[in-house]
Amino acid sequence: MAKPVVLLVALLAALAGPVSAREPDVPPSQAAFRAELRKYYEMCQTETDPARFGELQRARAAAFVQALGEDLSFEGWRLELKGIEPTPRGGYFVRFIDPTMADLRAVRPTYWNGGPGKIGRETAILPNTELHDILKGMRPGMQVIVSGRFFPGEDGGPLFESSKTTFQANEAEKAKFRTPYFSVQFTKIEPK
Repeated sequence: MAKPVVLLVALLAALAGPVSAREPDVPPSQAAFRAELRKYYEMCQTETDPARFGELQRARAAAFVQALGEDLSFEGWRLELKGIEPTPRGGYFVRFIDPTMADLRAVRPTYWNGGPGKIGRETAILPNTELHDILKGMRPGMQVIVSGRFFPGEDGGPLFESSKTTFQANEAEKAKFRTPYFSVQFTKIEPK
């Protein structure tokens, strides 16, 4: 009789580990997005073949679509306000980071309402809007809950830019996995 009880206790302990390790207030899409960011960052660390980086990037884009859905939207993500900058017309550009992914030595995504071409004009938070009024009183370092959508890139996944800290080809490719700046249109921002 002791053997089934021991097995049951071991099974419950195994199940309790992963459950207690999860953050209960993190939306499933944010948890899945984080997991894919980490997974592909780890995969690119040992890569040396330049052609393989493109394959990894396409695979990561497909994984992001699976985590977010075809419309690339997200709701209720827990982020931290990293920067807020006024636009020439009185609006705001804002940057958010994921506080659980803020280590400068690891993958560190940034979410901001800007991007190439017309994206910046479309996503600036305009004066006399609800989002503008909310952001007026916020300062970098504040925790927030945000919703919105990513802009699609050519590969169908979220559009991003990356910092280029070096001119060495492989290091520039690795920056796409380590420090992506995702272009986002925010629809809701609220202090946590």
